[in-house]
Order: sequence, then C-alpha cells, then structure tokens
Amino acid sequence: MRGVRSARRVLLWLVVGLALAAGYPGAGLASLDALTQSTSSAPGRAGPLPWLHVETGTDLRKELTPQPHFPIDPGAYANGACPPNSTEIWIPPLCRNDLTEMRQLGFNVVRLAMSWSLLEPRRGEISTTYLDRIAQVVGWAREERIYVLLDMHSNAYSRYIGSADPAHLPLPGGQAPGLDNYDGAPAWATFPDFLPSEKFRNQRELNLAFWEAQTSFWLDRAGIQDEYIEAAAALARRFKDDSTVVGYSFYNEPWPGWSLPPYFDDLQLYPFYRRLIDAITGAPDGLPCAALAVCGHADLGVHDRSHLFFVETGLWRQITDFPTHLPIPLSSYPNLVLSMHAYTHIYTLDVQLGHPSKTSPPYDQSYGWAELEARALRAALFVSEFGDDPGQDQDLLVNQLAEQERHQVGSTFWVWKQNCGYKRPWGIYEGVYGTASDQRCAYQRGTPDTAQQPQAGCLLADRERLLARIWPSHLPPGPASYHYDVATGAFQLSGSTPARSQAVIELAGAGELKADVGPGQYQLVVANGPRPPAGCPYA
Repeated sequence: MRGVRSARRVLLWLVVGLALAAGYPGAGLASLDALTQSTSSAPGRAGPLPWLHVETGTDLRKELTPQPHFPIDPGAYANGACPPNSTEIWIPPLCRNDLTEMRQLGFNVVRLAMSWSLLEPRRGEISTTYLDRIAQVVGWAREERIYVLLDMHSNAYSRYIGSADPAHLPLPGGQAPGLDNYDGAPAWATFPDFLPSEKFRNQRELNLAFWEAQTSFWLDRAGIQDEYIEAAAALARRFKDDSTVVGYSFYNEPWPGWSLPPYFDDLQLYPFYRRLIDAITGAPDGLPCAALAVCGHADLGVHDRSHLFFVETGLWRQITDFPTHLPIPLSSYPNLVLSMHAYTHIYTLDVQLGHPSKTSPPYDQSYGWAELEARALRAALFVSEFGDDPGQDQDLLVNQLAEQERHQVGSTFWVWKQNCGYKRPWGIYEGVYGTASDQRCAYQRGTPDTAQQPQAGCLLADRERLLARIWPSHLPPGPASYHYDVATGAFQLSGSTPARSQAVIELAGAGELKADVGPGQYQLVVANGPRPPAGCPYA
C-alpha cells in the first residue's frame, strides 16, 4: 500500500467487511455512521516544527523513522536537574542530554510513555505537576527539533491488581507476578474482584485478576472508561496548540480480558477509540445513545483537530501477526494512524507454543496485513514498537528494519535505555551492569543493589549502525523505493514523479540533503561511511 490511495478499493473491501459483520450489527452501523460524517482537520498555531497530517495518497511513513521510547517520572526533573539513577527502576529517568543524544544519532521522534495512575492519581483530579513535567520534556524535544508522541502507556492494565503470596498460591502452576512489569490504571479504577493475582507460563497477561480488571474497563464499570476519556482530554487540552507533539496514542497493547476477537475489537476496542476521538476532536461519530459501547461520545470542548491520533491494534494481533478486527472505518476524523507492534518470532505463536522459528510466520505477514488494515480504516500506518535482545539483532532487528524499509513505514524502537532486567537489556546502550552475567534489577536480587548508577553503559556500536540510518524524510509524489546499506553506509533512492518536486534525505544526525528531482525518473545516491561508535560516555 502507498497510503490511502483508492476510495474504490476501500469500499470494495468494506462491502466484504460489512457482510462478515452481520453478527455485529452495532459495529457495522457505527461504522456506516462514521462514513456519512465529514470532520475536517486544521493546522494549529504556527510552531517551530511543522504540523504533520494524513492525506489521501500519503502516510506517516515518510515523516517518522525508528526511534526510542521510555517512561517519565513525574517528580524527576525539578528545576531541570537530572535525578540519580539506580537499578530500583528498570528504565532510567529521562534527562536533557538524552534528547541531544537522540538528535546526534539522527532520531526525530520519541514515543513518551506516560501512566494514567500518575496523570489522575485520585478520581477527578488531574495532576498539574505531572503535566508540567511532560511539558518540560516536550520543551527539551522542541529545542532539538524532535517530535513527541504522547503515549498513555499500559502494561497488563495496572500495578494495583495485587500480587499473590508466593508461599500460598491457590492455583496449580501459578507464579507471583513481578509488579514492576505492570502499569497504567490507578488503584481507584482497578477491579480485580475476588480473583487471585498470579501469572501462568511466566506471561504477565495470563493473570485472571488482570483479565477481570481489564474487562471492567471495557465495560465502563463505575464509569472508569469515561473518566479515562476525561483524563485524555485534559492531556490534549494542555498540548492542543503544540506542534512538537505529533499526536496521541491512548492505549498500549490492549488485551481483551474475558472477550475474544473479533467481538472484542469490533464492539469494545475500536468503539473506545472512536469515543476518544469524538470527545477530543468533536467528530460526531458513533450512535447517539448512552448505554452501548459502540456509541459515540459527547464533545468535551477541546476541539483538537491538528494532531494525529494513533490507534493501536489489539494484543492478539501481535501474537498472531494477523488482523483481529473487521475491515471497517473507524472515524470521520482524517488524521488517523494505525499503530502496530512488530515482534515476529519474539511473542508470536511459534514462540508461545515452544517451537521458535526463523521463517514462520514470515516477517512480511504482519506488515502486508497491516497495510490492508490501515487502508480500510482510512489511516496511515506506523510501527509504534519493535525491538529485541541485542544478541538477536542479526536475525530479528535486521529483518524488521528490512520490512520497514520495503513497506516505507516509520517506527519507534523499544527501548532507548534500560538499566537492568531478567536478561540482557534491550536498549541502544548497554545496561548499567555492562556485560556482567547478572543483569537483574535491585528488586529481583536477594540482596537489593541500591547503589547510585550511571545513566547507561556503552553505546552498542552494531545496534547504532543498524538504527542510525540515512532515510528520506520527504518523498516526491509518485512511486519510490530506497535502501540503506548498513555495511557501507551508502544510501540510494529511486523513483518517478509527475512534476518537479523536492526530496529530503536525513543524514543520520549529520544534517539533511535536499534535492530537486523530476519530472520523470530520478535517482539519488549518498555515499556515507559507517558512523563511528560513540564509545562509553557513562562508564
């Protein structure tokens, strides 16, 4: 797919989708309602970074490139100071120098993970301190000309689902979950009920208390989903006129709880996204009713019609690399981006079933289907998360980057820096323990290590060469292909354009190259040797 090219193709696939949706009349009717609306987008106030938007025939892949991702501590940056680091947290605090390092490596967008529990610690009370800290990071990014994707992050719903006593696990085969790997909802919005909080097969998602709490959210128990939408609106209200914020991603790795796809996706997840978009943009989509999940949401008066809205696929899609929802439009708001996670041969079924493979499923399976999904939603496509253990880079990271290049899709890399973990950290830098065999965090050790630590270990030279690549930030209209050679640092862009246009090529932290091309065939070649590794700035 080259963006949302053909309305005819979209409608032909829609006919098939609506036929399949006969068992889900609410989903089909709400989608038809979205088709009849016409909600426009508009650029906000002029800022130092250009506003990005989705148009017919274009998509986000031409604007964004593989980037880092990390959480934010609400009290970390008082007076602009960088707080001390320790392995009591597995991700180090984000500091001002991090944004400079990202720019030096050629990165131009950061997915900034936030937590609902920190934004709204008590029901109905939005933390202005937390918003101020987020704004401070956005300010740092603005100075470096880096876009920020505000990500309301969630891992297994909430750290407040509780943890079973390891000595008294009630179910056979259960394990006490490590709550460092759970985050998102505040305690007041978490309803595990009577179910024991323990995980199975060492998977945080296989936790019955988590399933119950997550299902309560999708069913809007005690109005908690409505509260979430109000909190998201408060965030959007703060950054409505800031072009440094590229957009919002309002849920990470959505899990269905006790539901199953496609019922979950079509009647709970995507209608939830529609309600969020309705509330923040004022798009009048969905059905005007008060009881069903497929209904729309009242306009909350934010009227943010300048930012991109990233809608993330359900977590089952990440496991299967296949669509888990029907191909039907979501919203009349035009600045939509379908956001997928790419973890083929890390979390896919071959690994889950204990038979890891290098070929099945093929890497292209996830990307090819995602292009069709994005087209049906009338959205751009973006990979909001991918990554792996550095020791697997030649198998996993190389193949993921090749698919992103082939499909011309942008992405954000997981993770920028990581202190520690059960295995080798996944960051672009080594963890604070370097190459030591024991990489466990303080809370995983018998005798906790509470010593102050540097921000990170050495920059991983091989990983830098893979990720800090030359790439096109703007392509002329018309078909195009490009390739970056990691071994030599050479880059080639070829294409055809109907009129004289401009191509812009980012030179991996060394500025940009602008070239007028066309009309007709064109080819641009950049010969640039491999970047030298930055060494160990934190050793």
